[in-house]
Amino acid sequence: MSISTLSAEAIAEHQLLAAIRLWQEQDFLSALTLAGAAEEILGKRLRKLGREPSFDQLKSIIVALARSEGETDPNLERTVGDLLNNTKNELKHYSGDAALSFDLRADCHEILERAVANYEALTGTFLAEAMHLWSQGQ
Repeated sequence: MSISTLSAEAIAEHQLLAAIRLWQEQDFLSALTLAGAAEEILGKRLRKLGREPSFDQLKSIIVALARSEGETDPNLERTVGDLLNNTKNELKHYSGDAALSFDLRADCHEILERAVANYEALTGTFLAEAMHLWSQGQ
């Protein structure tokens, strides 16, 4: 038996690079799941360092915009967070009988962007492999 010892950053980087490869192969379902895992790990690492991950930044912007337009729902932050992670969470936890419908390409692109932003914020390193995500867009 071979034991692997990996840091959180190494695990997330491996997942993120695999997600980018799967994106290029247009396997958006698998890419989204791996990118979501990487995004969560990297986000937790950023929070541990007292820094704001991309998910929190995006959620704050949406909540502030909604509040400026008069939204008063006391659960708004949770609702926005749930919406931002809806596809990721459904794919990760779904065990129902009904078929689910998503725009997998768009949802995958969003999660990949968040994961890449977290990676770059945490490591200070730009992933050349991610360059095509912006050149191709959605």
